[in-house]
Amino acid sequence: MPYAIDDTQASSLVALYARLVQRSPEPVKVALQRLLDEEHARRGVPDATGALNPLALTQGTLLKEEFDLSTHAHHAGWTVGALIADVKGMIHVNARHGFPAGDALLRAVVASLHSQFPGTKVVRLQGDCFAALLVPTSGLSVTETLRESARPRLAADARAALPEGAGAPDFTLALLELTIEQPTHWQVLGPLVWGELERAYTLEHLGTAGGLQRRRLRLGGFVPGRSEP
Repeated sequence: MPYAIDDTQASSLVALYARLVQRSPEPVKVALQRLLDEEHARRGVPDATGALNPLALTQGTLLKEEFDLSTHAHHAGWTVGALIADVKGMIHVNARHGFPAGDALLRAVVASLHSQFPGTKVVRLQGDCFAALLVPTSGLSVTETLRESARPRLAADARAALPEGAGAPDFTLALLELTIEQPTHWQVLGPLVWGELERAYTLEHLGTAGGLQRRRLRLGGFVPGRSEP
């Protein structure tokens, strides 16, 4: 069954992505595809690397189950760990071996994170930067030794995806343990986690992280009980 949209709907759709479609011969089609891509990302459809888009974290339901199933969410605090892996010199990989090889490397990084940390949620923070979220249901905890045990495996898996003779890439790896006290509901978790992931990576990149970064945020979302007269 064919569907159609009128001129008003088409104009509204194109206006959402004016800069994206300004030189396209099919602006409505391009805008519609972008809208679909964003909605799929929010719903947790992995991208070409196999990782989740940040929209699944900040606007989607990625952490809903993790909050609902965490028996400690309303007591000791809701805690998530993370290993953040950023490929160093990705621009040189693409320049030397081509973008298809670079794409294969990124897929290998995501697959390596999934393999090393089963049950985690792997989110693509930036083009070549990924975070493996050690969510409560994974049963995994972030430790000081996690980084060095993960580094050689990531390098080997990434190297195997590149053409013969290519060197193994290096990584910037950051560790984060985030506890959120008294969250009001699961919708607040995603944006907070995303912001702390970006902060943890930036500090590691600057060389000021000092190992495993432990952060505790107190939201005070509980409604106080009625006091006795």
